[in-house]
Amino acid sequence: MQGSKKRFEGANELNLDSYQARLEVSPTELTLERIREPQPNDQIVIKFTLKNESDKGSTLYFPTAQRCEAVIRDADGKTVYTWSEDYDFAQDAGYSYLNAGEHLNYQLTIPYQALRGRIPAGQSTITASLVNYPQLRAEMPLQIQP
Repeated sequence: MQGSKKRFEGANELNLDSYQARLEVSPTELTLERIREPQPNDQIVIKFTLKNESDKGSTLYFPTAQRCEAVIRDADGKTVYTWSEDYDFAQDAGYSYLNAGEHLNYQLTIPYQALRGRIPAGQSTITASLVNYPQLRAEMPLQIQP
């Protein structure tokens, strides 16, 4: 059995450089006033896309049901919000197979009220990454007006 596992792992070695991560964030500018007194549907929408640009497919392993993570950091690099802290994920491991040229799409939302009292005015950064593969990530600036 051990030989089969090693053969599988060797056949599925990931070349992380062959993946391209892309991030879209809307809106990219917020105000502290709106964060303090949000409307019911006010939220940041994050679209994270990962494309396999290699010439062969590969399998991505995930230790839980969570596939993607988003983190907001202030201008000093301090983490002010982590998306997964608001959710519970099944402890079931899973896999995603990604053929050559195909992509995975994830959409996350962050309600403005989740940022109340946590994020300062100024430049912040949103980073989205694939769970279990933190190297597969993309970043975008997020401007917080007073």
